[in-house]
Amino acid sequence: MSSRTDKVQPEFKPSAVGRMDKAFPVFLEGDRGVASGVGRNITDTGMFVETREPFPLGTRVKITFCSPHGGAEITLEGEVRYQCYINFARADSSRAGMRGIGLKFVSPQSPQKGACGSIH
Repeated sequence: MSSRTDKVQPEFKPSAVGRMDKAFPVFLEGDRGVASGVGRNITDTGMFVETREPFPLGTRVKITFCSPHGGAEITLEGEVRYQCYINFARADSSRAGMRGIGLKFVSPQSPQKGACGSIH
């Protein structure tokens, strides 16, 4: 049976159970400031982010995903679990490199109560 819908490719392609091989822009915000990056290999527990400004191990960061069509944003909180630097050769034999961090999604930190009690 031939139909036009048989030829439609899905937007996301799972490479393993629960993992999406899709690159998308993200913004990271932490104690050291704000950085941009490219999110990859997202799962329900974490993701990898290519970034020129990797945050230190153990740092909590807010990850903001922006819709490519504008308007919609999602922000999650993550903890930096690892850093990496990958060296590779390009097709023209020139050398290149990529930095990135592995993030584990965590629950947002709740505000701590001060000595005077909670703020209303």
